[in-house]
Amino acid sequence: MGRPPRSGLRILPHRARSIRRGAFKLDRASRGALVCDEMGETDSGLRAEHRKALDDEPHVVGLTFSGRGSEYFRIWVVNLALTLVTLGVYSAWAKVRKARYFRQNTRLDGHVFDYHGRPVAILRGRVVAFVLLTAYTWTFQFSNAAGVATVAMVCALGPWLLMRAQQFSLANTSYRGLRFGFRARTGEAYRTLSPVIALWLAPAVGAALTRYDLWFVGAFTLALPWMHHRIKRYQRANASYGDSRFSFTPALGRFYWIYARGVGFVLLGSVLIVAIVVAMSMRRGHAEPFAASSHLETWLYGSLMGLVVYVAAGPYYAARLQQLVWSRTRLGAIRFRTEIRAKPLFLLVVKNVALTLVTVGLYWPFATIALARYRIECMRVESEMPLSALAGGVQASVVSATGEGAADAFGFDFGL
Repeated sequence: MGRPPRSGLRILPHRARSIRRGAFKLDRASRGALVCDEMGETDSGLRAEHRKALDDEPHVVGLTFSGRGSEYFRIWVVNLALTLVTLGVYSAWAKVRKARYFRQNTRLDGHVFDYHGRPVAILRGRVVAFVLLTAYTWTFQFSNAAGVATVAMVCALGPWLLMRAQQFSLANTSYRGLRFGFRARTGEAYRTLSPVIALWLAPAVGAALTRYDLWFVGAFTLALPWMHHRIKRYQRANASYGDSRFSFTPALGRFYWIYARGVGFVLLGSVLIVAIVVAMSMRRGHAEPFAASSHLETWLYGSLMGLVVYVAAGPYYAARLQQLVWSRTRLGAIRFRTEIRAKPLFLLVVKNVALTLVTVGLYWPFATIALARYRIECMRVESEMPLSALAGGVQASVVSATGEGAADAFGFDFGL
């Protein structure tokens, strides 16, 4: 009996091997396409996550300062000459020229600041300040009763005067066409500033009226960080830009910590003062180093002490306190910080002081520009949205005609 016929197509062995290899290649290609698709999806996801991360990063804008020493030198020379010729009267106009120059050369996000103050208002404030300062300085020389009366007058008028000066300064500063402002009330000014003024005047009053003036000096020293923090909180919490208000997070403990750490620099400055005075006295043959032979020598010693302490401790305090104050300041969704550091500021101050002394004061305008450039260009403004979008949403604050008239009639500035 024969073998039954085979049904279907007969596949030779070598053809079967070829088909299997082709199927494997097809399967491998399919798997590669699938992997490529998955990698494409992963890359797209990574790009989306990267874009989201970039969107979540805060927008940081730095300030720039374009002032030049040679330009400001000409302004400074004219201001100084006219102030001397007019016995100080032109100092108000000099203050306006200086403030306008520095603000108009400060740029943030492509826009400059501006200053709109009137010299007459500044002159009015300086006359008041001069009268009060003269009375406070000399009345104790005539009688204690007159001195106490002058101190009482300063304590009574001081909070209102300082509030009006702050209102004048901010209300006459603008950015992107909108004015800054200061919304403090008179009652708040007296509650906040009266203790500060009383503590500030306490050492002088104690020295004039009692034999325990060291107690007053000690109380003033211990309260100095508290006084500084209280003033900064008052200034920042009541400032505004357009219809938006600034805020300030208290940091009293940090103020005390910075002041405590800076005592070392003050002691270093004191040691340098003692060494300089002893060396000068030994060269001149004085038996007692700190015995001044005239009022001029006493004034020179005092100025030298102040200069050395300023150079030794001033940059540390300025850098650390600015870092703290700006980090606690907000304007709605806008945050502030400064990258100022104590060591670069110290080197800059040493250079400025040395060149100012060598040039007998002629380097002063260049030193002012250099210090302003460093402090301004260390500032950073951070926000979740572009600063232009946030600033565009700020509206001008509503001020009545009565309020504008009062600001014009009673507003003044000490020009400090």
